[in-house]
Amino acid sequence: MEEPQPQNSDVVLHIPLENDNLREELSFYSELYDIFREYGKDTDELDFITGHIQSQIDRFSSERASLPDKNQIEEVILSHPYFRNPCDYPIRLLTILKYLKRRGINVSYTDIDLYVDSILTGMDEIRKIGRGLYMSSKRG
Repeated sequence: MEEPQPQNSDVVLHIPLENDNLREELSFYSELYDIFREYGKDTDELDFITGHIQSQIDRFSSERASLPDKNQIEEVILSHPYFRNPCDYPIRLLTILKYLKRRGINVSYTDIDLYVDSILTGMDEIRKIGRGLYMSSKRG
């Protein structure tokens, strides 16, 4: 009795791409590409995947090119209850970012924390007392 010969067939994988970690996925596929080249395997599919990921990164970068208005962020920060009725404990940058998000400011930019930090340190009413900690100069 003859054994059936395995047929060459392509396997199709559906790879969902997360928008949050596109750069990590691009790095993974680049490393995988190097391994494939080292062993002489076909890299056409990996070229397609990395090209697709790179085009998504470029698209997201161009969409997010303009940062939120500095004056609008200052107004929202000053409307936070901590700054309306300051006390003698500091407020965290993470708390401010969550408040900005809740008030409708898009905080999904790369390095938005550095942008908000520069806005906070530039405000006269607020002083930085530690890494990610801010205190209002006027105490209630």
